[in-house]
Amino acid sequence: MAGFINGGPRAIISRCSPLQNVMTELDDSRAAPLSAVIAMQEWLSEWLLDRALPLWDQHGVDRRAGGYFETLGSPGAHSEFVVTGDVRRGRVVARQIYAFDVGRRLGWQSMASSPIDHGCDFLFAHLHQGRGLFHNTIDASTREPCSTFSLYEHAFYLFALARVNATLGERYPTAATALQVLDRLRCDMGRSGGGFEESDPPSLPLKSNPHMHLLEAALAWVEAVDPPLSEPWIELARELVGVCLTRFRDNSTGAIREYFDYEWNTVAGDDGHIIEPGHQFEWSWLLMNWSRSPHSTCAERFECASAAAQLIELGESYGVDEIRGVAVNELWDDMTIKNGAAKLWPQTERLKAWCAMLDRAQTESEADRACRHITAAARAMARYLRADVPGLWHESWASDGSFTAGPSRASSFYHLVGAIDALHGSVKRLGVGSS
Repeated sequence: MAGFINGGPRAIISRCSPLQNVMTELDDSRAAPLSAVIAMQEWLSEWLLDRALPLWDQHGVDRRAGGYFETLGSPGAHSEFVVTGDVRRGRVVARQIYAFDVGRRLGWQSMASSPIDHGCDFLFAHLHQGRGLFHNTIDASTREPCSTFSLYEHAFYLFALARVNATLGERYPTAATALQVLDRLRCDMGRSGGGFEESDPPSLPLKSNPHMHLLEAALAWVEAVDPPLSEPWIELARELVGVCLTRFRDNSTGAIREYFDYEWNTVAGDDGHIIEPGHQFEWSWLLMNWSRSPHSTCAERFECASAAAQLIELGESYGVDEIRGVAVNELWDDMTIKNGAAKLWPQTERLKAWCAMLDRAQTESEADRACRHITAAARAMARYLRADVPGLWHESWASDGSFTAGPSRASSFYHLVGAIDALHGSVKRLGVGSS
């Protein structure tokens, strides 16, 4: 790849350059595609490590009542950030543990007590029921829990446990707890037609989304532990990939659908015709990861890589607004736009998907194309990052071209961190840049 680089990233931008300057300088320099990727990676990493993580550590961690706040808004009249979060959702606790853990692995250190330890303390002291179950939510002041089962929430608990297993596994029974959760899922929530029930008692529609995040957790555990401890997670990953390819994917278009009946047929009505570009990118990232796993078979690698490439092309061709350059919220299954607004999170998944395509590029032409799409996706994502309050972001871009007013959600931080980490990993694997 050395011949693909035209000057280092420092020749294009300097550290802490305003985003507008970065984009202008990239355009003016006609930077080589890989150099543009490195430049965006450096800028986004600086934003994460120097702006976002310190801000959310200082203002987004509730070190008095425990857990993390749900949202963080602009400073009010007394220069204090406006926070919300009377009820703490399990998914937010899990996602914030992940976000701060990625920051730690990238070299960031908290100036206060560890936000990762803080989150794990809260998770095991207040959200963990035992016997393979966690509470969905808990009241921040009364500690009153909501124990209704949710597959979606438990997928994120498993994901967070995998991420911290290496660093806090001696302090907390992360591996044993995760296996208890998996055993409970298989015994009580497994479905004969594949996949899992999403609630107790079972409810409709069934959804592909919770299974996607359960696959994300399974892949994290495959990497977190060695055989034979990884065997149950390899089996889970293989099962969920199979359900995705045979149940969730539309035979005619290759798109992943959202809502299903008990037989895994798409539901009647409008819901059965919805395609989310963000989920096409997100599934492609996961399928590509399994295609690169040493635990996948040759047939699985070929089918997953092929399906992932198709999903990326579908999302890019039909799900990206040509004017704004952002991935929109929803399509109809005839690939026309249903919802032209553009939330932040689909932009992050688009970036991750193209990073996966760069990782598997076999030729300079393939790498060049992936780099150009990575830069486009990174620039689209970066437009959501607020310049007036560095470390916060806009959640949605309306179809009329305006950003929707409101606070930044802690749940979105997981998406941003995941995208930046994926970009960092791709650049690092190429052995270029300063990362």
